[in-house]
Amino acid sequence: MKLLNSYIEEGKVVIEKGNLRTRIKRWFQVYWNIAFIRWANIRNEWYFHIFLAPLMPLGILVFMKLSGAIVDPGIALYVTAGNAIMGLIMGPMQSISNDFAWGRQRNDLDYFATLPFSKLQLILGFSTMCTIFTVPGMLMTLFVGKLWLKFPIVFHPMMILVMIISGLSMVGLGVLFGVYARNGHHANMMNNVTMMIVMFLSPVLIPKENLPVILQYTSKILPTSYAADAFRSVLSGVVDKTFAINMVCLGAFTVIMLYFAVKKLDWRVE
Repeated sequence: MKLLNSYIEEGKVVIEKGNLRTRIKRWFQVYWNIAFIRWANIRNEWYFHIFLAPLMPLGILVFMKLSGAIVDPGIALYVTAGNAIMGLIMGPMQSISNDFAWGRQRNDLDYFATLPFSKLQLILGFSTMCTIFTVPGMLMTLFVGKLWLKFPIVFHPMMILVMIISGLSMVGLGVLFGVYARNGHHANMMNNVTMMIVMFLSPVLIPKENLPVILQYTSKILPTSYAADAFRSVLSGVVDKTFAINMVCLGAFTVIMLYFAVKKLDWRVE
């Protein structure tokens, strides 16, 4: 079915606007087409995301258990949920950072610039596939932790919302890295440094009250703090005012990051 009429005027593609319903349908169709383009590439490396990506969070889980840091089901849930949400947040960020960094080297973004879609559609299309392929590794970490450490979890419907927003929360930062990195290797270095900062400066693996006082305050500027807290709450079946506040803060981080990625950057010029 034909959704739009377009023509060339002064070397530019001009798209005729339809009614609101048609425009919304067109927007999501273009978004889905971009997501499919990313899926066509990532499907060749699915085994990495499903089998190799969970190795680090599972390794941390094993280390903390064998070192005696996990002594009861409450701490087991805390550490496992933090590990799982770290993978869900950092996975899409690192993936889109590499996509943009290597894309600039291969001039992929120059090609995308000739097509009639927005930066937000490009970012969300790529991020959707990255997040989808990160979810199996996150669930594997969660299930291994539950079976091995024997802590109870509740599969609340709000878990899906937490996963979606968490996956998008640092995508904007990944775009920044990808655009400003000199190459793909430089982007990887920036991703690794960020992962270390986020892991040790936010209460993902260590309870907030056990952090130094200054880190208890600085952790509030990291979206992982809110994502991990919200994820632990929903796994415990507790959806209360604190959960709502965490989700609002996490959503605010997501919007701000995407705003800077879309409005303040122009990766279409060198």
